[in-house]
Amino acid sequence: MTTDVKNELTIVRLLDAPRAKVWRACTQAEALRHWWGMPTGATMPTCKLDFRIGGTLLCEIAQPGNPPIWFKWIYREITPDQRLVLQQHASEADGRERDTPDRPVSIVVLTLEDANGQTKLTVTHKGMASAKYRVEQFEAGWSQSLERLQDHLATGH
Repeated sequence: MTTDVKNELTIVRLLDAPRAKVWRACTQAEALRHWWGMPTGATMPTCKLDFRIGGTLLCEIAQPGNPPIWFKWIYREITPDQRLVLQQHASEADGRERDTPDRPVSIVVLTLEDANGQTKLTVTHKGMASAKYRVEQFEAGWSQSLERLQDHLATGH
């Protein structure tokens, strides 16, 4: 894992699951509800998915003691079983974008590669940090989300 001073974060995980299973966990609403964008203790009461280029993933993230926050991701590139490129926006519950200097629009890239029966998942997040939300916070959040992904892949929930 590396953190770049140019407002970019890359995390690589070796997941104990075949690539097709990891791809499903990255592209199906029911699976995403268990891990996507969620630090430890968070839940996803709402997850609406229109999986196609130009389509959106709209999620409500709830954390104990905090008001829910909404994010919308727009699918910019889909290469089945290999790569996803998403544009991330802070949003309203209805999907209206509400990017701010504290929560700027950013890009998330997921790359999946076969690794001897396992899957190498590389997550790159670019342009997300601000004076309020530092790269290190995103690093912690992604790390916790990816731990949840590994648990989901192992248990199926």
